[in-house]
Amino acid sequence: MATNRAGVIAFFGGKCPKCGKGKVFKNSILSFKKFTDTNLECSHCKLSLEPETGFFFGAMYWSYAILVGFTIVMSIILNLLGYFDKALYIIPVLIVFTLPWVFRWGRLLMLYIVYPLMYKDKFYGKDSKEYNN
Repeated sequence: MATNRAGVIAFFGGKCPKCGKGKVFKNSILSFKKFTDTNLECSHCKLSLEPETGFFFGAMYWSYAILVGFTIVMSIILNLLGYFDKALYIIPVLIVFTLPWVFRWGRLLMLYIVYPLMYKDKFYGKDSKEYNN
């Protein structure tokens, strides 16, 4: 049986990439000491949220890409506003404040993009029509 994947709203809500209902992270993003804690499986569909040890190492590349894009966009905005000379101070401060979101988005991108491509049998199930395509 084919399953519908979760969408953009579920992504930004930190929900399961398969059902869009279970939470990926254990704690709120505002709990700065524990915002990195990830659930082992979805509470709704029981999808394993870490298919193998070290799966989330790839999230560093996603986070890096997000931060590079953020730096480029902020540089353009600061240049247009006439504050490019202060970009050396403004951008790092903004990066520090956005790190919890960037960390989570990197992990969620791994779950939403890489997981279904690399682990089709775990994500869709072996009998799924989507798995066989």
